[in-house]
Amino acid sequence: MPIYRYRCGRCGVEFRELHAAADKVFVRCPGCGATEVAKLLPRFGVVYKGSGFYTTEYRRSRSTEGKTSKSNGD
Repeated sequence: MPIYRYRCGRCGVEFRELHAAADKVFVRCPGCGATEVAKLLPRFGVVYKGSGFYTTEYRRSRSTEGKTSKSNGD
């Protein structure tokens, strides 16, 4: 079950609720008890490591191609 983030429209408190996506949920603010809450977008982090994924993984250099074709011809 995912954890959803909400923000109260009355007092501005941000809080989280754990419930299934298919459930019809009635959410109340834990601070003031208001039902005027809005679901916020989920937060997630992206970590880029190294000098670059595309340039290091998929780009072929011409010197590498020349060496492989010479070794295959022998």
